[in-house]
Amino acid sequence: MRWGLVVMFLFFAFAGHAQENLKCSDQIKTGQFYTISGSDTCFIRRTNDRQYELCGSDTTEAIYIVVWLKPKKYILRDINYNPSTAQRVMNQDAVMTILEVEEDYYKVHFKRKGQRKKFFKIYCA
Repeated sequence: MRWGLVVMFLFFAFAGHAQENLKCSDQIKTGQFYTISGSDTCFIRRTNDRQYELCGSDTTEAIYIVVWLKPKKYILRDINYNPSTAQRVMNQDAVMTILEVEEDYYKVHFKRKGQRKKFFKIYCA
């Protein structure tokens, strides 16, 4: 009986510990992140279908619709997108491709029509 209790205790202790120490690869689609660009830091909160960004000293939060195309590729679309009034808004979609996933960050390729391609790291918070 004692060994059963010890085994159960160890199981729940390790299960709880594993949930607290999620790797970045476990929380790519949802979670809290940040990225650093020069002296600016952007804080990101992502749900299944929305992404909220707060950058630098700007107090306005940007909100995007998240559309997952593949497990490591998604589109960020402005929340105010309305195809009936602005047919060409889709040209402003940002295509994000996750190239590499490390323990505490992932490397992203950012592409938007009319802008140079960018590569940056998104850190898991």
